[in-house]
Amino acid sequence: MNYIIISMSREDNDQVRRELRGFGETNLIGIIRGIINSTEDNDLEYLEIDGSTLAIKIDGLSLSTSRMPFMTYFDMGWKVMASVASDFLVKLSKPLYAVVSITMRNNSTIDEFREIVKGLGDGANYFGMKYLGGDLNEGLDDVIDVAAVGKPLVGIIGRNPRVGDTLVTKPLFGYTGLVFKLYYNNELNRWIDARAVKEGIEILRRPKPEMSMLDYLKQYRDCISASMDSSDGLGKVLWTMSIDGKVRISINELPISEDFLDSLSGIPGVNIEEVVFNGGEEFLPIFSIRRECVPEFERLGFKSFATVEEGSGVYFKDSILRYRGWDYFIGWAST
Repeated sequence: MNYIIISMSREDNDQVRRELRGFGETNLIGIIRGIINSTEDNDLEYLEIDGSTLAIKIDGLSLSTSRMPFMTYFDMGWKVMASVASDFLVKLSKPLYAVVSITMRNNSTIDEFREIVKGLGDGANYFGMKYLGGDLNEGLDDVIDVAAVGKPLVGIIGRNPRVGDTLVTKPLFGYTGLVFKLYYNNELNRWIDARAVKEGIEILRRPKPEMSMLDYLKQYRDCISASMDSSDGLGKVLWTMSIDGKVRISINELPISEDFLDSLSGIPGVNIEEVVFNGGEEFLPIFSIRRECVPEFERLGFKSFATVEEGSGVYFKDSILRYRGWDYFIGWAST
């Protein structure tokens, strides 16, 4: 990760206004952890209450920065619920109850409000949660925050991979990264009918983390040393695991499908590595597992794509991986 270090005198500090823009989400999380004296950073938080362990998660989005032209208000409600469910899934935990805080502009419409709530409700039902209600506010932007509580099925799983492990995931990367790349290059409408673009749009509109895998995966808890989901991009996952675990991650092949490669034909100028590593919002699980466990995960459609070694950094084709995924207040990061 790139960190910004600013040195200034007390007099300078009184005069200079430091903006969040360019500082980066990762650095801001470091500030939070320092203020609240927290040493742990994981996709879920865990509480011990009367001898029972509970898992909790909160996630949210602003429609002004997250809603793309092809997304409905229903899609946005569903998406926030899916992002919470995805973090439970990757930690082999079951989400049970959700509460929601909704902030909307006073010139939003009743129909838009109803669509958000319907998306939240349908998403909660799909992912096995009960939507209990929550909070409603008026503001300058439309914002949805979902907090969920559930139970870990197998204990706590962190982010530190074990040397000798293999990284596995579903080979479905590239689709969302392609849509993001075309959209920000103002070329999305030109390729809107391309098969890969259609698939990417569907994933972004209606992500569906496979909660049905929980009952199978919990049998193989001993195989897993670390896990994360790909909400902020595969590049960020790999760099986070490398830094937190103080290991080197060597990528052997891209976790993509033949269908994705075939469907790229006719779309010129696509850097496959960029759309794979600097995508995001696929909500796919990445597990670090013992090598002997790979066949069990392959039965669920997982693919091994990297190895965990002694050292540091993330490497692809013997070169350091320049893509680092999405970081709020910076955007897509690369070295």
